[in-house]
Amino acid sequence: MVSEGSGDERPSMLLMGVGKFASSVPEDEEPPPLADGWDDLPFVDELMPRLKQAYERLSYAVTDVRDPNLEAVGRGWRHARRENFGIVHVISHGTTRLPHERRFQSQEQLFMVASDGGVGADSAVDLWARDAQLQPEPMLLVVDLCRAGRAARVAQLAVVPDDELNVWVIAASSPYSDAYDGAFSAAVADVLEQIAANGLDTDPSLRYVQWDRVVPAIQRSLGRSGSRQQIHSTKVDLARERWLPFFPNPRWVDDPRRERFRTITPPVREFVADLGAEHFMDRVGSHFVGRAGQLAQLAPWVDDPATGGLTVVTGAPGCGKSALLGALVCAGHEEVVRAAPEIRRYLAAQHPEGVPSPNPSLAAIHARSRDLDAVLTSLTYQWRLSDDQHRGHGEPYTVAELLTRLQTLPTPPPLIFDALDEADVPADLMRQLLIPLVTTLRPDGLPVCRLIVGTRRWPLFRPLLELASAQGCLLDLDDVPDDELRRDLETHLSRHLAEHPAYRRPDQRPVRSALAGSIAAALTQNPQTVREWGPFLVARIYCRALDSLEAPVDSESAALLGADVPLSLPDVFELDLGLQTNGSRLRAVLAAVAWAKGEGFPTEAIAAVAPEFHPEIGEDDVRQLLDAARFYLRTGVENDGSTLYRLFHQGLADYLKANPYAIASPE
Repeated sequence: MVSEGSGDERPSMLLMGVGKFASSVPEDEEPPPLADGWDDLPFVDELMPRLKQAYERLSYAVTDVRDPNLEAVGRGWRHARRENFGIVHVISHGTTRLPHERRFQSQEQLFMVASDGGVGADSAVDLWARDAQLQPEPMLLVVDLCRAGRAARVAQLAVVPDDELNVWVIAASSPYSDAYDGAFSAAVADVLEQIAANGLDTDPSLRYVQWDRVVPAIQRSLGRSGSRQQIHSTKVDLARERWLPFFPNPRWVDDPRRERFRTITPPVREFVADLGAEHFMDRVGSHFVGRAGQLAQLAPWVDDPATGGLTVVTGAPGCGKSALLGALVCAGHEEVVRAAPEIRRYLAAQHPEGVPSPNPSLAAIHARSRDLDAVLTSLTYQWRLSDDQHRGHGEPYTVAELLTRLQTLPTPPPLIFDALDEADVPADLMRQLLIPLVTTLRPDGLPVCRLIVGTRRWPLFRPLLELASAQGCLLDLDDVPDDELRRDLETHLSRHLAEHPAYRRPDQRPVRSALAGSIAAALTQNPQTVREWGPFLVARIYCRALDSLEAPVDSESAALLGADVPLSLPDVFELDLGLQTNGSRLRAVLAAVAWAKGEGFPTEAIAAVAPEFHPEIGEDDVRQLLDAARFYLRTGVENDGSTLYRLFHQGLADYLKANPYAIASPE
């Protein structure tokens, strides 16, 4: 029976399964000893409806063919090839021999056994793979046969360049092993169902779930079923896998701006993430406000090649170091301006004197979890030094080579280097790279680089801090005059509250004005508190807590509410969690994320750690909690396409590592 697809614009796929096999012995005769024949496969009747539904949930128009004879197998294949089907999935017995071995045997030969027991050119899966390579559209063969791995090892396809390959195979077993009980197809169905439910946690910026996300998931599902089968699949070049169009990602967001954002190289992209670029994409006007004086001081410094070599920006956790440097990078780094021009336009509207010019020589390094080699590789790329004739393509410079090469440039290039305190072995980066960059001189007497560094005030960094102080270029954000800090903070809060649903009505203007002023005054009244926790970070979290608090009805009650703002990150974080109905579970997930390195943890790693801090949190719970906690999170993309999560601020990560358990009993 053949059930054709609907003929709409959905991608099409062919599903062929053989569960019943005709006997080669007439009904009125006894089978002779050792007679050839094929056992029925009763599991096929159970798998076919499940597989069809799973493929349909991924928007495929499914042509399903049950128990086809040899002629029908060939007809089904030719139809799939002619109509450019995206996937062909087959389940049956598999054999490597033709009847009576009438033709030559090869290491690749593989036949799907038809319901009449027939095998031949119509059912030669290895020939299908060769044939599919010649078709105009890419095709995936999902092969659940004994010795199916032969289809993934066709020699003619193994030598095809990666950028010309047009057919891919996922096979149930090795070229020399059996496949049992449809376990492979059941695992495929399981993974397809997971993709339809959550995209295997693939990042929303990717339209398709990647190959090296899907294939390992099938193997894991196969293992969970108790099967020892080892699947074999086509080797896929990492540079191509992002676009293999077989497994649509249901989480994909069709937004070219976000796709451009993902093209920014990671050491630069971190600045955009820390500044909240994805917030800019949706609500540009409500995020970065303040530090106008510091921006007006640093932007001309970035533009002027004759200025000195070093500026260090320091201060308490949450004082706005990364936001300040991120604003400079987002306005001046050509890669960011190309990918997200709206950020520069917004910053220019807010602080016209605090926006550097787009600069092709500006490099940016966010040092979180990066070592010296990673930094040198990125600088070699950003300063376009890897095109030198006597160096290999992409080969990074050593520090000595970099210093020598920088002396030959027309002007000293600017470098914005943030999160030194979060780097791998930060002391090595400081001694071996940063200090030499500003103490090595060019022939004209200028330092070879103009460097801005963002870091905490740790004793470890005393040599760098003292060098900046001696040059008059140590910018401590905690030493900003109280009145200036209070004005910046009040402006920041006023703009946020103006967009808040509970405060944006015209008659609420006096209320939000009183609330913003009261919060700003409370957070800046004690210089010691300011130097322990940055008021911008505390205010930001308090604004989230306001979502769960009843809005005051007049200016007097607004001023009282603002005066009660917690003065530290731990206190305001505990306040916000206490206002959430699932606060202890949110804490467990955030505590798990706190241990993430680099761009973050994938969902499965968080799901493995979170139960340590709260019992009975499953993987599906983690997904819901990550969505509820997105205010506290930043995301990245793993090489396999999965979303990575990390906390939005290192200070919060430090606090949760030390205090991962809820004070109250679990809900």
